[in-house]
Amino acid sequence: MHSRFLQGAVMTGAAAVLGMVLSNSAQAASVSQTTDQLAQKHPAMNQILQQGSTGHWVATLQADLYQLGYHSVGIDDGIFGPQTLGALKAFQEANGFKPTGVTSAPVWQDILAGFHLTPKYMGPMTFSVNMPPVPASSHPALFQRLSLGSRGHWVATFQADLKWLGYSQIKTANGVFGQNTLQAMQAFQKAHGIAISNDTTFETWKQVLTNLGVLGPQTRLSGVNSAPKTHQTSHQADEASATKSSSASSSSPSQVSQTPSGKTKTIDGRPVIAVYHMRATAYGPSLKDNYPYGPVDAFGQPLARGMVAVDPRLIPLKSYVYVKGYTDPRLPQGGFLGRAMDTGGAIKGHRIDIFMNANSQTVSNFGIEPVTVYVLGK
Repeated sequence: MHSRFLQGAVMTGAAAVLGMVLSNSAQAASVSQTTDQLAQKHPAMNQILQQGSTGHWVATLQADLYQLGYHSVGIDDGIFGPQTLGALKAFQEANGFKPTGVTSAPVWQDILAGFHLTPKYMGPMTFSVNMPPVPASSHPALFQRLSLGSRGHWVATFQADLKWLGYSQIKTANGVFGQNTLQAMQAFQKAHGIAISNDTTFETWKQVLTNLGVLGPQTRLSGVNSAPKTHQTSHQADEASATKSSSASSSSPSQVSQTPSGKTKTIDGRPVIAVYHMRATAYGPSLKDNYPYGPVDAFGQPLARGMVAVDPRLIPLKSYVYVKGYTDPRLPQGGFLGRAMDTGGAIKGHRIDIFMNANSQTVSNFGIEPVTVYVLGK
């Protein structure tokens, strides 16, 4: 069975989207031999994350810190922002580490010790971690276009960032782009000499990330303005776009029929019984993705294309589903017919995990994407 947590703590998803996974050799020599041996058993200890990192392992870190009492970390959205930075530094200080805001094998060891999975770290407390800079031109935030009515984790991230930067119009990072968020954004734009707009422009995100220290002030971002990659926000991925699915039938076996109102009625001959706007991540067949259960689903069957991990409280296991809205070119264009055959400790509520029979890097590149999930009847 694919598992995102081991006893509520260790998620074994794909590596961070921006390539933040390094081997133990990235850590300076002085960590103890015991820690090095433990890192061979616990994949989490090999994940070096910092502000700007994204992906499954960031969500693991967030969930673990929350469980250990660092509730300021917020939700496990897989985006290493100011709240995650503050919570990690607080954990490091409380456990005798220098508050670098960067994870390391010793720091992970103490996190896992909080769940009785490892002994406490007993090695030297002074060591260095060699972190590559975040590749600025591929930072996913730069390409998010949010405006009044947008909803989802990117809105919540933007709100938390502005609130952290002192814009008191933001009362809470609730993931809903309303008038307060618009006023805070425009105040930020005015203060930084950015053209006032009604949506989160590339330059707005760039300045926000620069102010947070994610991007350096002299970061060169040539070539990304002309053809920015677009991501749908959850309010955009609605049923009105279902007409596109029929044009994708050449790459997907599903056929979509519609009522005169444009609402999807059936998919692959099965009635649509529920439609959800969700966040999707991906996992693969590797041990890293499925530790300690191996590449099998919740029923012990081998993992196969089309399998999706779900929260059974929302989508019953063995349900047929149709997933669309993602941008990853390695999945069928337009959408795919799948089945809810798996679960995961981090797959809660409006969140799914898509199995991809691919190597770790390909799985990692999927990232976190907004999708629409149609739950189908018999």
